[in-house]
Amino acid sequence: MCRVSVPKVISSFYEGLKDPKAAQLDCLLRKVISPNIDSEYGRAHGFASIKTAQDYQRAVPRVEYEDLRPAIVRMMEGETGVLVSEPVRRYFITSGSTAKPKYIPVTGSLIRDKARAFSVFWALTFQQHPKTKKGRILTNFADSGSTFNTAGGTPCSSESAFWKMWEASLRVDKKPSLPASISEISDTDSRHYTIARLLLEQVDISIIMTLNPSTIVLLLNKINACKDELINDIQNGGLLESVNVPANLREEIETTFTGNPGRADALRNIMRSQDPQLIATEIWPELELAVCWRSEMLSPYHRLLEPHLSSIPGRDYITMASEGILAIPIEDNVSGGVLATNTHFYEFIALDQFDKSNPDVLLAHEIVVGDLYVVLLSTSSGLYRYNIGDVVRVTGKRDGTPTIEFLYRVGATCSLTGEKLTEQQVTIAFDAASTKVSLKASWFVLFPGHEPLPHYVILVEPTQIGENNNFQSLANEVDKQLSVCNTEYESKRKSQRLGAPEIWVVEVGSYSKWRQDKINDGASDDQIKPIHLTRDVKFADRFTVVERYDAC
Repeated sequence: MCRVSVPKVISSFYEGLKDPKAAQLDCLLRKVISPNIDSEYGRAHGFASIKTAQDYQRAVPRVEYEDLRPAIVRMMEGETGVLVSEPVRRYFITSGSTAKPKYIPVTGSLIRDKARAFSVFWALTFQQHPKTKKGRILTNFADSGSTFNTAGGTPCSSESAFWKMWEASLRVDKKPSLPASISEISDTDSRHYTIARLLLEQVDISIIMTLNPSTIVLLLNKINACKDELINDIQNGGLLESVNVPANLREEIETTFTGNPGRADALRNIMRSQDPQLIATEIWPELELAVCWRSEMLSPYHRLLEPHLSSIPGRDYITMASEGILAIPIEDNVSGGVLATNTHFYEFIALDQFDKSNPDVLLAHEIVVGDLYVVLLSTSSGLYRYNIGDVVRVTGKRDGTPTIEFLYRVGATCSLTGEKLTEQQVTIAFDAASTKVSLKASWFVLFPGHEPLPHYVILVEPTQIGENNNFQSLANEVDKQLSVCNTEYESKRKSQRLGAPEIWVVEVGSYSKWRQDKINDGASDDQIKPIHLTRDVKFADRFTVVERYDAC
């Protein structure tokens, strides 16, 4: 019998899962403590004396980003040896809970830690989906934002912008699907049109990968909204004259894509069906796998993708943030993955204890399947016992190591009269309600309303205005489903302490405009995660409301 060779990166990864306690202690001492003994932070907290996880917990306080901001500001101004001994090569910019962005220090060690996690993910993916190696891999094509330098001369950018710069050396796909100059297109509509135009001409895409499924939704919406113009471009070559792109990119497209009548006819044939839409798996017949985050919070976007991708497997991407890696997926069609015990050091606080002044803090081998936890992260890049702000659920164990899935951000709750709604409950309730009344929504957000009685308002952007949009029934059904998800909500509604929810319908395209405003303010496209619950009573002021409905 022929024995299949298993890549070393995979065998080493699985070997590390057998003893999470030992793997985590090794990670703590070798990656977090030893390299930073002589840093200012390490000296202040006695890193030289730390030998166990318990020593670490006694010596080092739990922190939020704002606790570290003064030290990070000093580092950005050019001071060395503050949080870490190693030089800081870059800062990843990410949104914070305050108006100020967060600047995450990035060392060479952190880059290597993350790169190893990416290697494990892709090695597992290709092992389980060998056909995907033959085609093109469409990797994250969202806008990454710009790069600038700190006062001390260190580059700052989004994480995705950094990895795109390293793409040539780290690329898993040797044949890039899109030219690098796509990132030079500042106008979102023009960028989406240009991406759609170039991808429609290609037939050999085997994997489509973005962090956020909403990015795929936006691409496919653009393809179908502009399908006639796009197919004409493919037929005749070049790019629609009204699309706003840099002159060098337009010249590159006109030189490379000179006209492909056969491909244009094939796309027109796809539309000669009962439903004249361009479906992803028909556009790209070699498409074998879709990779993007699959948490419950994003389920409405996955429902919008079902007509396009339901016939092929879906795979969650690495559970991660700019600060670090949490989990690596090891199978298809599930949310989350196995805790990355060889990457960073993790601690866990049970969600019901999080608000206590002295909660129990558990290690990776101590957490319980089915329970919810807030994660504390320690990395090789100067974050020590750092509250990353994520709530995760333990879904099982693999060879002794926990598997976890991201649920929502801690603090993503709202309570008008003691009901304590969570973002997860809102997502589940709206998804169930919209399915029940057969209404497709591109986006929704729930926020507090206060007149005439405290109640909740749900902003809804339908996929189309005026077609099978039973918003009155949706308002009633959301009310019912919130009661199912949250017994305190049900109690407060029955006692009339909480008013009936409202549905406010916003213009089609509102979500895209909101994303563009965020990008204009400095966020990168892939950092903009859909929110489904906010405490901001003025959130709707950003949008044009076209219809309003009360639950009966």
